[in-house]
Amino acid sequence: MVLSILKRRFAALGRDTVMLWHAFWHPATPGGLKLATALAGLYLISPFDLIPIVVPVLGVVDDLIIVPLMVSQISKRLPEPVRASAGAKADRFMRRWVKRPLLLIFLILLGLLAIWAVLLFLLFRLLFGG
Repeated sequence: MVLSILKRRFAALGRDTVMLWHAFWHPATPGGLKLATALAGLYLISPFDLIPIVVPVLGVVDDLIIVPLMVSQISKRLPEPVRASAGAKADRFMRRWVKRPLLLIFLILLGLLAIWAVLLFLLFRLLFGG
């Protein structure tokens, strides 16, 4: 039961994320929502978090809670014509490319973790000359 709820939520998050991508490029999307979308993406890939990653469990959990919350709140505030158009494009994308949503989310998170690790390594080398 819990797995089916998580699977449904991750699938909705994936669809909303793709919908925000299409809505970002839609000319009728308000600038404030475009800015919020860009900031949500930057927050996700940023090595700086509200709760630092060094705090066990909570450092990762904040990304798993805050980012989906931002994505859902931004997508709810899209104008109806934009939401309909971007939602239709997102549905087509999801049907065509995403067969296993949990695997896709895992791979995206793994990729983001790799980017974060490389940035942290480069920052460490820059600061400490290793």
